[in-house]
Amino acid sequence: MKRQLYNLPLVKRVIGLLILFALVFATGCVSVASSSPANTQPAFFMNSASPVAASEAAIYRILLYMSAGVLLIVWGLLLYNIIRFRAKDEDKDWVPPQTYREHTIEAIYTGIPILVVIIIFIMMLGTINAIAAPAPKSTDLHLHIIGHRWWWEFDYPDMKITTANELHIPVGATVQVKLDSLDVIHSFYVPQLSGKTDVIPGATNTMWLTADKVGQFHGQCAEFCGLNHANMRFTVFVDSQADFDAWVANQQQPPPQPQTDQQNIAYMTITDGMCSMCHDLGDMGPENATGPNLNHLMSRQRFAGDIFDLNEQNYAVGLKTPRQ
Repeated sequence: MKRQLYNLPLVKRVIGLLILFALVFATGCVSVASSSPANTQPAFFMNSASPVAASEAAIYRILLYMSAGVLLIVWGLLLYNIIRFRAKDEDKDWVPPQTYREHTIEAIYTGIPILVVIIIFIMMLGTINAIAAPAPKSTDLHLHIIGHRWWWEFDYPDMKITTANELHIPVGATVQVKLDSLDVIHSFYVPQLSGKTDVIPGATNTMWLTADKVGQFHGQCAEFCGLNHANMRFTVFVDSQADFDAWVANQQQPPPQPQTDQQNIAYMTITDGMCSMCHDLGDMGPENATGPNLNHLMSRQRFAGDIFDLNEQNYAVGLKTPRQ
């Protein structure tokens, strides 16, 4: 079988390899596409919803096309030489002439890569300038993000709001962000809105956010931080200004007081019982809570690191099997 394979004409072997590569590539594309929810865009920076992601996507496309062009040229020349100058039976004892110091060829294959690198460097400078943080304004929204194992705390210091795993910002607003970690290194990443920024214990990093589309955009910790790293997710809700103002007004309300005996038992469990060992409720709770603040919990769409939809069935399961 091996002998027959090597006796095949060279062109047929090359075509067969190209078809095999195409099938492997197509299989990978189908697998990725089928794993995405229907009628939703994957959390990929090419599906940009902000000027930052759009600038990153633009230079990525240019580099991708340039790389594809170089690849096609190299493969084309390689295949041409393999086919055009392949060995023949009558050439067994023939030795091709040896040449040295082809200055023209050397100048071409040295000069073109240098020119390409210079072009990439100039484009990179333009992208860096495009995504640089704008000068602070009085109208900016200030946000303090704290990474925990394994959830995200979102504090709005000017609005006295603290929430977890679901970040709300108004469309078109400039959001000035400070990032801290209380345990290990995390990385804050919303592909459709911004690049990655490390969240490091003992060091405060900064970044900025803005969005030009209303919608939900999923984020993820992009630095391995422990057993539940893959589940350290969050969602950025980009609201209209009116919807954002309504959300702020709701979040600024104090926790509702219990009205029935059953509600009172639940309230005491959260504020002075088992839940209070890890969670706050408004301003009540341990000084160094390890879990999210439960104030206005039912206003969120998901819980447990943005993994499960927040409904009675899932919440009951979560209470019986708390996430470690």
